[in-house]
Amino acid sequence: MNSNIDLAILKVQQPIGQIYVARISPDKLLEMSIVDRRRIAANDEILGIQRELKEEKVKQIKSYLSSVDATFPNSIIVNTTSEFVISETDNNLVLKVDGSTFTIIDGQHRVEGFRDNEKNNFELIVAIFKDLRIDQQANIFSTINSQQTKVDPSLNLNLELNSKYYTPTKMMIEIAQSFNFDKDSPWVNNIRVLGSQTDKYPKGIISLSAFVKPLLNLTFPEKDYYDIRNALITSYPDFANFSHIDYKVDRYIFWGFYKRKDLESIYKILYNYFLALNVLLDKDWVNEDSLLNKTTGYNAQIKLFQDLIKKGLETNDLSYEFYYNTLKPLSKMNGTITSEFFGASGSKASNELYQEMKKTLDNNV
Repeated sequence: MNSNIDLAILKVQQPIGQIYVARISPDKLLEMSIVDRRRIAANDEILGIQRELKEEKVKQIKSYLSSVDATFPNSIIVNTTSEFVISETDNNLVLKVDGSTFTIIDGQHRVEGFRDNEKNNFELIVAIFKDLRIDQQANIFSTINSQQTKVDPSLNLNLELNSKYYTPTKMMIEIAQSFNFDKDSPWVNNIRVLGSQTDKYPKGIISLSAFVKPLLNLTFPEKDYYDIRNALITSYPDFANFSHIDYKVDRYIFWGFYKRKDLESIYKILYNYFLALNVLLDKDWVNEDSLLNKTTGYNAQIKLFQDLIKKGLETNDLSYEFYYNTLKPLSKMNGTITSEFFGASGSKASNELYQEMKKTLDNNV
């Protein structure tokens, strides 16, 4: 690699020094970059500034890059050194192309998302520092990754409501909102639809994100989100027929309803189920001292729902009476669904509660 690259640049002055802002193709950036990852040297000294590459995060980025409107509008931050600078003017920076021309300070996962994943119509914005010390690079990385405020997952979901494409996520958010605002709903005013408390929408017992996520898991595999969205975008303003997607009905129970845009049926099925639990477990239902309607208990409820709906579909009966009669043995647990018996939170506590519910039902069959 003895070639050079001529980058059109915009020079930006900041207290740390000068930054060169440029555009570059992902494959060229990969060709010219290294990542200084954390490692232990032979003398047990800890070196490097970057965390280990997370393959799962790279897979998520590759999935996102398959979307027809993918974008990375924020810059990849890199450092170069004077030895790689061939020439420099106010508008251009000529660099020697080498496998270590750039050291990536921030953005390694985004860059790796393009490896073996060529996107011909994609350019990246790079912010190039020159001759930064290692401690300066480490400080930039630390500041970027520690000072950013994470977006509330429930806010992210609410933003999806603004989309003109009727994704499964949008449908499930609408269902959650119906449960929260329907005055006859077992969940009325107990789902935090805005992620925080306001005078108009008091603080609920479970977040919108926690309520919606398990329902989405019964609708489609998360990895297919952008495939589904691409189909919607391509078909717009018509609704996609999803003829290329075929999910097992017993695993993705709500997919067929989504394809028909049948929100009402999903709401009614879930309404009957939750109402039966509400009646049978009234001492625990929306009780702040109970786990039942918090994330731990809700996840257990949805696991049990997945068992029951298969039986209901077989008999073509998903009525309130079906759920009530099937779940009636759970009344023995009424008032006991607390952290004292099942742990405070987490998947372990949720699974223990589900197993106890399932055992109680099985013992009374």
